Amino acid sequence: MLNTHVYGPEAPGTPTVLAIHGVTGHGARWRRFADDEVPHARVLAPDLRGHARSTWAPPWHLEQHVADLVEVIEQHADAPVTVIGHSLGGALACRLAAARPDLVRALLLLDPAQELDPEMCGTIAAQTIEFFDFTSPDEAKQEKRSGAWAEVPERVLDDEIAEHLVRRDSGRWEWNISCAAVAALWGELARPAVGAPSSVPTVLLRADRAHFVTDAQLTAMPDGAEVVAVPSDHMVAQEIPAIVGEYARSLIG
Repeated sequence: MLNTHVYGPEAPGTPTVLAIHGVTGHGARWRRFADDEVPHARVLAPDLRGHARSTWAPPWHLEQHVADLVEVIEQHADAPVTVIGHSLGGALACRLAAARPDLVRALLLLDPAQELDPEMCGTIAAQTIEFFDFTSPDEAKQEKRSGAWAEVPERVLDDEIAEHLVRRDSGRWEWNISCAAVAALWGELARPAVGAPSSVPTVLLRADRAHFVTDAQLTAMPDGAEVVAVPSDHMVAQEIPAIVGEYARSLIG
């Protein structure tokens, strides 16, 4: 069973959301979004296999991650859930809905990553291994600021550092993730895109300053899916939570 953060009310009948983070992320990244944007919902936010406080044991392929998420839903929910998935989480959300549509009420895909360029994925996997640690938290923070976290509010980035950066016995700092799992997952993101069943209401928010949503991803989307360009880089829920919250609330009800 994955380590799963649970936010929001526990009252019977409360709508349930499964929030799935991306590669190198963690479930607690959803805390602010849960508290601020969907306080009426119960949010299940697991640490994926190979990340944070969940097991780091392989296998790390997409099918295993989907099986892990099925366990989370069956353990914590007694009705179909609305699934919000970011990046890798979006790929897993689609595969979860395709494999177990009985568990999924609706999908909100945040800049999902599917069928990415294989050469790019290989390069990023190699860079993950070569540049995995940092000399200090400031260096780790600067690395975030130089990429997709450039416009994320300071307090949100500070949360990320406090929650997810750890000091190893060597004295160097790392994100609390398995290097091997992350490298393997970049290979998984080159696999063919999978779309959700047309019976599952689906909204895809495409970040207009990122390049993760491929033509193959869009082609795989079910009939009736809504695709919306939003003013953000890849960290959509952290950069523009209010916009994401509007779409989430419309799907959750």
